[in-house]
Amino acid sequence: MNRGHFNGCATPTDCWCEVKRYGILFGIAGMILIAEVVGGIVSQSLALLADAGHVFTDTGALLVSIVVGYNVKCGANETRTRKIGGYINALLLGGVAVWVLVEAIERFQEPREIVNWIMISIAVLGTIGNYVQHRMMDSVDEEHVTHESMRLHILSDLMQSIGVVVGGILIWVTSWVLIDPIISIAIAFMMMRWTWKLLRKLWSGKYDNDSGHCCHGNHHKNS
Repeated sequence: MNRGHFNGCATPTDCWCEVKRYGILFGIAGMILIAEVVGGIVSQSLALLADAGHVFTDTGALLVSIVVGYNVKCGANETRTRKIGGYINALLLGGVAVWVLVEAIERFQEPREIVNWIMISIAVLGTIGNYVQHRMMDSVDEEHVTHESMRLHILSDLMQSIGVVVGGILIWVTSWVLIDPIISIAIAFMMMRWTWKLLRKLWSGKYDNDSGHCCHGNHHKNS
């Protein structure tokens, strides 16, 4: 790929790179989700399950983004279509944040032992996958709300995965299992912050003049 574009993309007419990119990100998210759900259940780590919940919202957000990108490519009103997708993605992120917060509060009341090596191993794999996704999004010069909402989803997921790794190590060293729900609460508030940031931009009209093409600048010269 060159600046987020795939081989064979020469003009805005034949550019389906946005949809292809979200499709690849969806595949990576699906693999992370399966690993974290299994690992979270086996290790009894709420932080890992919270991360899986976050990845689940990412897969939903990616499906929304794929539909948005496809419809825009097929001639739908871009500003309206992308704003609708942006609101859906923001609500997905906010909804899972509330779920994580409720589960963390309950875990404070009933702490559970955690199989740390499983928690840490799966979280490391998730971090690697999230980093690959983050690099893919960073390679693209697009400023519309679809790209911004997915960038926030993936960036927050990367930060969350790193937090789970650090938490797993601390639990292993200290045997203090309440670190798990504490990390989960921090994750929940972080997700709420990203949600609020995205909603404010949508309400302010920042994305009302989204551009309709995914091929920009000097891409054609470099293809």
